[in-house]
Amino acid sequence: MTLAKNSLATFTLVLLAAAMLQAQETASGRLHHPDREWHAMGSVPCAWSGPVGKTDGSVDVEGTIQRLQSNGFRCNVFVMTNDWASFQKLVPAADAAGIDLWPVLIPPSEGADSHPYDADYVTWAKALAKLSVRYPHLRGFNIDDIDQGNSPNTFTRKYLCQIYRAKQTINPRLQFVPTIYDLDTTVADRLAGCVDGAWLWWVNLEKATGLPSFLENTRLAVKGRFPIYGGVYAQGTSWHKSGEPLPKVFQETLEDTCRYADGAVIWLLSLKEGDPLLAITETFTKGGSSLYADKCGTRSYSPVTKRK
Repeated sequence: MTLAKNSLATFTLVLLAAAMLQAQETASGRLHHPDREWHAMGSVPCAWSGPVGKTDGSVDVEGTIQRLQSNGFRCNVFVMTNDWASFQKLVPAADAAGIDLWPVLIPPSEGADSHPYDADYVTWAKALAKLSVRYPHLRGFNIDDIDQGNSPNTFTRKYLCQIYRAKQTINPRLQFVPTIYDLDTTVADRLAGCVDGAWLWWVNLEKATGLPSFLENTRLAVKGRFPIYGGVYAQGTSWHKSGEPLPKVFQETLEDTCRYADGAVIWLLSLKEGDPLLAITETFTKGGSSLYADKCGTRSYSPVTKRK
């Protein structure tokens, strides 16, 4: 009888410890699923910048890799239009250089003209998964704006799950991370189990005020089911025609993104020497002066001092 009581007490303690651990992980937004990684974008912001081009319009593979390395980037976004042949040349070069690549597939709301497979995203998932088996620095792929315009008609939960399963069958390590702009419980339920994360974009180029709450509230909706990577704009947009954000706003947005999200991706970051936003971003790379240098998304640093 005493042995049974002791066993029951031990079992109860184990259950309590497991519950406490799960609560801690849920609070930090990091439930550790065995088939999902929580820091796939890396600890340095990922540069969404166009490849270096040759005079004939093709991609200068060597020049692209050199430019990324010289600026301290280990991750690059590549928009897939009619560049499939060039991309297949870039992948092994990036892999050899230790640079992660993230191709972006164009959604129906933008014409779905990612050739050669266009709007057949299941076939895209299979093709990219096969390539990633040979080149592990083909880290993941994105489908842009799945909730914009007519794209939600295509990207139902059923179809998202088909895309996810297609790449899982070939290479589960390849990450499927689509773009969204709002992430409430309904959207989180639709994505959970069928994506490896989401690129969530902060669309206010005028100020960073409200971004921490935006990301923290998103974590509550997601409930630790997948990571959230914050999108930061470095250029003007259709709703912000006055141009790129002010350097101070850009820096604050990137700081908050690195602090509250699981990583960051920067849209249309110029890699031209002397660009003020590039200079700010470089402080977030390894050896940089930022509190978040090589720690973007890791949550391993001290809390940032309140801004004045």
